[in-house]
Amino acid sequence: MEPVPSYEDLIWLFEEEPVHRYAADERAAGYESDWRELWPYTAVTFRTTRAGYDIEMYIEPGYDIVRLRLRTVSDGAELFSLDLRGVRGVGVDRIHGRELLRLDFPDDSPASALWLRMKPDVALHWSYDPAS
Repeated sequence: MEPVPSYEDLIWLFEEEPVHRYAADERAAGYESDWRELWPYTAVTFRTTRAGYDIEMYIEPGYDIVRLRLRTVSDGAELFSLDLRGVRGVGVDRIHGRELLRLDFPDDSPASALWLRMKPDVALHWSYDPAS
């Protein structure tokens, strides 16, 4: 991903530290690495709860991979699960009191941008050109 997403911005947006993919294995082996030292060539999962929804983003920035999941808090029903590859960029936008996660795709992709609004409510917006 170019530019590499700012983990500080992602921590601010999700309001929580991510979970490193291999953290449990490392602890069991008797050591822990700081995932920040490995950024962007690491895999982490950010989680938060907003407006009655559990939001999860798994990201491997060095490999252009992002997975997004949205579930209801009340019964755990999965509303969507997106496994996205070739993601060009991930960023955080703050516009008119709203907080958005933005994913950008390459110019030759039919998808141009995906926004997941996380505050004040939760909504998914995806810009897509089926003719591409």
